[in-house]
Order: sequence, then C-alpha cells, then structure tokens
Amino acid sequence: MVSDKHRRDWDELGELDPFWAVLSDPSRKFGRWDEKEFLETGVVEVQELLSIADKLGYPAGRFRALDFGCGVGRLTRALATHFQECTGVDISATMVAKARDLSRSLGNCSFIVNEEEGLSRFSDDSFDFVVSRLVLQHLPSTKAIEGYVREFVRVLRKNGLLVFQLPCFIPIRNRLQFRRRIYACLRMLGFGHDYVFQTLHLHPIRMNHVPEGKVRQMIEFANANLVLMRHDPREPSEPIVSATYFVTK
Repeated sequence: MVSDKHRRDWDELGELDPFWAVLSDPSRKFGRWDEKEFLETGVVEVQELLSIADKLGYPAGRFRALDFGCGVGRLTRALATHFQECTGVDISATMVAKARDLSRSLGNCSFIVNEEEGLSRFSDDSFDFVVSRLVLQHLPSTKAIEGYVREFVRVLRKNGLLVFQLPCFIPIRNRLQFRRRIYACLRMLGFGHDYVFQTLHLHPIRMNHVPEGKVRQMIEFANANLVLMRHDPREPSEPIVSATYFVTK
C-alpha cells in the first residue's frame, strides 16, 4: 500500500523536524515547536473526540485503542489516560523511535513500525477505538486510503468507534505541490535531505483528498456504519476543506 520512497520521506522528516511534520504550522518549522505545547495539542484533540464519542454512545468498551500514523505519539499518549492499552503504528522508524522516547514513562503505550501491507499484524475485532488524524491525506493514492479504511473496520470491535480525518476538497492550484515535486527531483539527483529541507525550504509531504461521497462509499463497502460526519474548523483563508468521520460496526 505504501512505497519505499514514501517510507523514506517520512523517515527523513522524522529526523529533520518531527513535530512540524505532524503539525505543519509554518511558524513552528525548523524545530520551533515547544515539546510541551506540541504534546498538549494531542490531549485537547483526544478530549474533544472522546466527548463527541460519549454523545454518540461509542465505543462500548475502553480497553484497547489504535493510533494509525502515530508519528511521535502525540495522540497515543493522550489516549493512554482513557484506555487500558494504546498502540501507535507508523511507517517511519525514526518517528517511532521518537515516540518511544517521549512515552517511555507510560506503561500502557506501545509503538510499532508498520512494515507490512495494511494492518495484517492485528487480528479482526482487536480494538475498541481506532483513530487516524492528519495521516490518510498523505498516502499516495485513493486506492491506498480505501485499503486502510477497510483495515480500520476489520480490526475494530463490534460497537467500537473508528474516527478518521480526510480532506474532501483541495483547490486545483494546491494540488500541484511544487515543493514536494522539486524535493523529490533534487533527492534523486543526490542532494542531501537536510540541505533540501533546511536551506531550500522544500519538503516531501504530499496532500490527497477524497470527496465526501466517495468516503461514504468506502465506509459502506467496508460493511460499516457512518454515525457522524463533520467538517473540521478552518481559517477563512485556508483553501483545504477537511472532514472527520465517526464510524462503527
């Protein structure tokens, strides 16, 4: 579902600027995220999601949670106060190493480098809560996104809750992604990733979107039920429209 290049890009971002790679605030680029402030955003986000979950009446239990695309464990750590066992998975070994370091004092968090296709290391009906934020949009294709949505549903327990976010609209001018394309070309030519990122201010982050109607089809084809969809807050100047989907089975 993901290429070696995709994995390499995120390994490099995990080495260069892991906090910014997760929350890409331009003012925090090049190591300007404060660690405590960065981690606190995960606490606030998880509290908001679980408040909505409580109103929806899901999940039925709070035993196991999965954070897909965990990065440095921003959400995984926050979930640890609400679930007995929390697992973060990510394709980047450098991100996972940072997550383990940041969460070494938390006994109910574990982090795994996901080197396999999909989530085959996890059996069916394994998790009460599955969350993926700011991750699916970086996958290389709609087919890859659909494959992971199916996997999320597969590992979700009955009456569990899956929450994932995905842009539903990106203007054409923002789909060109010149910085990413030039980054890729220069890396192929042998330029170092630190030079291309820090000196030329380029990066390999791709952005994909899936229209709401297509996402609804994905959920239906995965034999799951959409219980809530809401558009994410954004600044008036922000061109990308994103939505969060709350799904059960």
